[in-house]
Amino acid sequence: MIIQATRITRAGGVDYLARHLLDKSHENERIEVLAGDRAALHDAHALATVKGCRYALRHWSISPEREMTPAQLSVFMKSIDTEFNVGTDRPRLIVRHVKDGRSHFHVAIAEVDPETLRVLDCRNDFRRLEGLARLYEQEHGETIQPTRAERRMHKVEGFSDTARKRAERTAPEFDRTKLRRAAAQGRFAFVQELGRQGLRITEGEKGPILVSVSGTFVAAANRAAGMKRADFQKFLIEGYENEQTARTARRVPDHAGTNRRQPDPASAAIVTVGGARRPGQDCAVVGTPRPHPGIPEPASRRATTPRRKARSLAPSIAGFREALFLHRLTKLDLDDLLRRALAFAASIRSMLEPETDRLTRQIAETRKRRESFSPAEPIEPQGPTYSFRRRIT
Repeated sequence: MIIQATRITRAGGVDYLARHLLDKSHENERIEVLAGDRAALHDAHALATVKGCRYALRHWSISPEREMTPAQLSVFMKSIDTEFNVGTDRPRLIVRHVKDGRSHFHVAIAEVDPETLRVLDCRNDFRRLEGLARLYEQEHGETIQPTRAERRMHKVEGFSDTARKRAERTAPEFDRTKLRRAAAQGRFAFVQELGRQGLRITEGEKGPILVSVSGTFVAAANRAAGMKRADFQKFLIEGYENEQTARTARRVPDHAGTNRRQPDPASAAIVTVGGARRPGQDCAVVGTPRPHPGIPEPASRRATTPRRKARSLAPSIAGFREALFLHRLTKLDLDDLLRRALAFAASIRSMLEPETDRLTRQIAETRKRRESFSPAEPIEPQGPTYSFRRRIT
């Protein structure tokens, strides 16, 4: 069983809660009012106004794992009444929603008691409701849900449930748990997992972001990986340098009778954030040219030949920024932007023009609109439809 508690403010009103509980028939298969009515919510709001309280209603959402019978619901509501000392005089509304074949309940109770004008107890309400839910699960054989402390251990820092749901709607294959595990193994595993989920890294306004194949924003890359932004940048750069070092160490020795090196076949499968690699990029081209094949190169010349350092991600990120800017520029409607600029200029001109000019212009526009209307057709006179001689005859 899952219980969520929300306090409805008096300033916000109760209309939104009333629509959510009673009027959203298109989102629920069935809506059943078990106790109270819409007027109970307005009565609770009036009591909070008289008392001067900040909150008007306490809203509890009860979602059991199995269907609750009326008797089970009554016993559970009595346990809540005993725990919080609700009483029988407070205005309340209890509604049952059926969605996707499962039912859940909404309970809205006034914060202020109409008899004593005492406010409903709210001290440690989450812990107390969680205790009642765990007791109900034990008595009725339901699955014991994890506590708040246990859920907090598995929660990604900086990545809310709202962001996760939005990302899953944009990219159905998005799974932040797999991304975190892949990031713990290294940059290469993280990039491979992005490819399996149909995502790629690009540069956003505030740092690297994850986008879908179509270029739609999915989530911030560092939050999906469970890192801070600076740590994620360091993770990408150091991972890239480590792959370059490992790739150089895995090279095959020179062939007999030639000084050319054989490329590593495994290096072609590694995908980097900076884009595709050019052929022969890792070859050492600085220094004097190599001698004719078959002639061994002097040891002193080979020792002094410098190697090219690992390429930084800064040029690739700059390229991503330029591509993103060009993509946004192509999506911009210049005609609409011109119309808005002309409208804005007209509004500025109307504010700065003298009062007499403005009135003259408005009179001219009104006359022009009147002249554009077609004259109305004359109404033909009609004779009386009632005969006074009907009673005489």
